[in-house]
Formats: sequence, structure tokens, C-alpha cells
Amino acid sequence: MAHEILSVKLCELEDQLSRLGSRIHLSETAGHERLQREIKELTMECAEAELTLLSKLQLSRADMVSVLYDAYGKIEQLVRKTKDLLQKQADSSTPDIAAEEKILLAEYALDFAAQAANQALLLAMEAIDAQLMQEERRTS
Repeated sequence: MAHEILSVKLCELEDQLSRLGSRIHLSETAGHERLQREIKELTMECAEAELTLLSKLQLSRADMVSVLYDAYGKIEQLVRKTKDLLQKQADSSTPDIAAEEKILLAEYALDFAAQAANQALLLAMEAIDAQLMQEERRTS
């Protein structure tokens, strides 16, 4: 069962990463107005995805999910605070430096996302291993 659930989630992640790559390429060739529309659309998608995730977390009956819900809230608060601090720093920079800083920030954000994906993969592998061990105990 875990295999199927995790396979579906992996497919969803692959689709999201594919769209991310496409959007980065589009952003490199799009004009300002098109890019502003894409930013607005993605901002709305992110907000909707966050609400969906929070709803799933709140509706779950598993005890461990309440820990995840609390952690997610703290992480989101920290991300918003960090974005505000970085925005203040960018506002005090010249436009050329601010653009370079945003590119550097985006580069690190993608590195963080890759690290998060690897951590999720590690959790998935451990879950599959736990299920395999459980099945081996049943058949022994």
C-alpha cells in the first residue's frame, strides 16, 4: 500500500518539478507584463496549495500530524519573516544589486527545495523499508 501512495506522490512531485522548469524557461524569455501575470498566477496557486495542505493537516486524525501542523506553521512564519527582512535589504540596495541578490536568493531557494525533496525521499524509503520488514515478520 505504501508503495502505491508514495508512487502517486512521486508522480505529483515530478509534475510539479517539470512545471517549475518550464516556468523558469518561460520566465527567461517572457516580457515584463507576461512575467507579472505568471507571478500573479503562481502566487495564487501557492496560496491555494497551502490552504489545501493546511486543511489536510487539520482534518487528519493521526497524532503525529498535529506535530507536523505546528511545525509547518512555525516554518511558514519563519519564511515570511525572512522574506520581509530580505525585502527590506533589497529595498535599500541599488536596482542592479537588488536583482543580483534576488537571483542569488532564488538559487538558494532551489537548493533548499532539492534538499527538502531528498529528505522526503529518505522518509519515503524508510517508510517502504518499515512496510517490507512488517510484511517479512508476518510471513515468518
